[in-house]
Amino acid sequence: MAVLLAACPPPGGGGTPTTYTTTVSGKVTTPAGNTVTQYDTATRRSVPSAADAKVWASTASATKVAVAADGSYTLTVTHPGTFTLNVDYPAARDYKAGAPQAVRTTATAHTQNIALKYGYTTTIEGRVNDYPPGGAPGGGAAIIRNGVPVIVYVEGREVARTVSRTIGGNFGRYSIKFDHPGTFRVAASFEGRTGEYSIARHTGSTSPTGGSIDLR
Repeated sequence: MAVLLAACPPPGGGGTPTTYTTTVSGKVTTPAGNTVTQYDTATRRSVPSAADAKVWASTASATKVAVAADGSYTLTVTHPGTFTLNVDYPAARDYKAGAPQAVRTTATAHTQNIALKYGYTTTIEGRVNDYPPGGAPGGGAAIIRNGVPVIVYVEGREVARTVSRTIGGNFGRYSIKFDHPGTFRVAASFEGRTGEYSIARHTGSTSPTGGSIDLR
């Protein structure tokens, strides 16, 4: 007796996969959403550098669009509903490319900003010296303080914090590691007295001069 077999659809449901075309626009920025810059050693100032970047989608890695000086870009992507956006940016700069940005959309237009990462990682080590009104007890110049919050600011945002403590037998010390684009500010405060350590240009892995903070 003949046996009739029902036809089964091909794996995945068969047919042509649905594709979408989306025009993606946005800006390439710093982690704080600011204009991307690069320090110019000749002029000793930071100059716009977003135009050195290119944006591309995972569905067509050979198609890369240039980024404008203000960080803006526009890219047309043909995709199955999801894709990732990537940015190329030259190595050994104040900023560097970050992780791919996942996009899920079926719309004809989509806005996606892409933030770069900071280009340098530095560990600052220093001491918190407190100068209270009227001077230190016993006539000393300063009181070395444990337990003082120490905060690092980059582009006006807090990026790391610690507390002064005893490190290697030394009282009032702090050690903090953070990412930055070559400039940063380390601040501390205690009982209304404040102080900070900052450096205009540093790209090394450790502080070049130490990071003592005087509270006044």
